[in-house]
Amino acid sequence: MRKKVACFVKIVVFVIAALVAGAVLTGSVIARDRSDRVELSANQIVAELDARIAGIKADLHLTPEQEEKWSGFESAVHEISKERADRQVARRAERSDQKGSVDFIEQMRQAAVSMSERSVAEKQLADAAQPVYASLDDQQKRRFADELIQMIRALGLAQ
Repeated sequence: MRKKVACFVKIVVFVIAALVAGAVLTGSVIARDRSDRVELSANQIVAELDARIAGIKADLHLTPEQEEKWSGFESAVHEISKERADRQVARRAERSDQKGSVDFIEQMRQAAVSMSERSVAEKQLADAAQPVYASLDDQQKRRFADELIQMIRALGLAQ
């Protein structure tokens, strides 16, 4: 009986060691995959969102009257995306410069600042979208709302 228990213990230890080794190897592969990723510049991030806005506008088939209201919305999205892109690039630089342990309290403060910034940006987006939304027909409103939800996510406003 003791031989069976000893054999069982050896098998369990071997399996645990194999799992730990696999987790370590997998973690280094994931870290390497992240480091190989191409980081977009602030201008590239803004250009992507500008292209998305142009696509939404084309998809909505706006009337001349609706197009007059569109320019304010388009400008607001461009400014919000520029601010977001600049913050994203700055955070990336801060993370790469960070040495040592992470200060949890400082992370809480940064999260609170980020939440405030997202709140202001989402209100600006809502204020800019309102005149456009009010001028759309029901079908356009559904499409615009769907696109706006995706844009909120792309801008990092939905958390």
